[in-house]
Amino acid sequence: MNADALRRLACLPLMLVAAPAAAQELYDPDTLDRAIADAYRTNPTLEAGRAQLRALDEQIIQAGSPYRLSVGVNVNFQYRQQDQRNLLDQFGTVRSRTMGATISASQILLNGGRTAAQVSAAEATVLAGRERLRETENEILLAVVDAYASVLRDQALVAIQTRSLDSYGRQVDQAVARERGGDLTRTDIAQARAQREIIRAQLAQAEANLQSSRARFAALVGRNPGRLAPPPRLPGSPASLDAAFQIAEKESPAIWQAIMAARAGDARIAAQRAERAPIVALTGGYGYASPYSYQVRDLGGQATGGVSVTMPLLAGGLIGSRIRAAVAERQQLGFEAESTRRQALANVQDSWNQSVAAQTQQDSGQLATQAAEAALTGVRRGFQEGFRSNFEVLDSEQRLLNAQIVETNARYSGYVAQARLLATLGRLQAGVIEAGVPSYDASAHIRQVKKQVFGPFDPILAPIDRAARPSVAAKPAPMLAAATDPVLRAPTAMPPAGLGQSLPVRPMPVLPTPSFGDLSDTVVTGGAPGPR
Repeated sequence: MNADALRRLACLPLMLVAAPAAAQELYDPDTLDRAIADAYRTNPTLEAGRAQLRALDEQIIQAGSPYRLSVGVNVNFQYRQQDQRNLLDQFGTVRSRTMGATISASQILLNGGRTAAQVSAAEATVLAGRERLRETENEILLAVVDAYASVLRDQALVAIQTRSLDSYGRQVDQAVARERGGDLTRTDIAQARAQREIIRAQLAQAEANLQSSRARFAALVGRNPGRLAPPPRLPGSPASLDAAFQIAEKESPAIWQAIMAARAGDARIAAQRAERAPIVALTGGYGYASPYSYQVRDLGGQATGGVSVTMPLLAGGLIGSRIRAAVAERQQLGFEAESTRRQALANVQDSWNQSVAAQTQQDSGQLATQAAEAALTGVRRGFQEGFRSNFEVLDSEQRLLNAQIVETNARYSGYVAQARLLATLGRLQAGVIEAGVPSYDASAHIRQVKKQVFGPFDPILAPIDRAARPSVAAKPAPMLAAATDPVLRAPTAMPPAGLGQSLPVRPMPVLPTPSFGDLSDTVVTGGAPGPR
């Protein structure tokens, strides 16, 4: 057996392994649901959002820490040496050695509702974070659908441009042949060649766009796209625009994120008002101390215990200022929630309109393609018989190309518009589209963390603290009065009609260099420093 035969025999196992994989890729095309499942499992942006939510979960544990018993250990060894004058008017050295160990504990009994308000704010923040994660999931899956449809669209456009280039190539060949027979002129040949090169340039751009869409797919899904199957119908689409508006106000993650942020603002108002309430705490400790030596036999037991009541009387206006700031922040969050609601409804209407327009464009593109194909067939037959000109053939070719491009782009735009509508509603989720995708449980982490926290007095203190929580009611934000008769002021001068040609040139001013003394004696007024 020669060396070539041995090499072929050695490669046989690799060929046997690669053949089923190639056959599977040929007969088992890549699907949208598989792309969504892979992106839902491996997309780094989505994983970062889940990690961010787990960090937010810890705010609930941190906010509820005052409910829990605080225990600490203090161990100290101290050596002291001091020279001092004695009765004989001489310096003597005094040395002392102390050591001890103490375990101390503290427990808040009454907190004036501070902790309850802080826990409520943390819980609302976590709920807002879950809606943010849901919004991120919808955005990522929308990008996956967009990339998937973009690859299919660009593949179709490349095929259309390739067929058009071949057709224009045949038209050039026919023009050259008929020019030799005297039927056409060099001008006809130049027209055909010019159109062919234009299509060649468009084909190069279409191929570049296809590779860009493939790269976007790989960045989102984590692998390169294979042979893509036609995308399926997306579930969850509303039956009407009014139904879409109602679903958005009930399910939109952007709206609910803003609502939860406003609820967190309510809780922060109560937390700031609770700063005026007294704090009652129980403290105690037990340990051993030796005040004279490091000897264990000198250690003596000591115990401490007490109840402390802390309540601010005068805080220099700090508490009142923080309450007013919390109220203003809550007013801001309320306005932002309304702005988010309006923007979400506007996005719903825009996506709906884009979907309707794309369907109309697709229907028109199909009819235009059929008509253009029939027209091109007739023009070509007339050109062969001498009744049609070369320019008419080129014009019919371009009309067919335009109709096919319109139909292909409309098919892509309509599908992506439907996906964008579902993402705005919060319904473009992996669990809805692909039932076999293991869903991420956003509440699993906080449940696990709460089991690890030791808080024996939480069931007793939490209800008491919630009952003492201050009110979250606040005055509404001041609103401007309605305009009575709004009229624009008359213009002082008409804008010039000519274009500006140059800028005014001035010498560079020499600015004085301030010293530290100058800075301390200046105040900022209107954006510029001035004397006090």
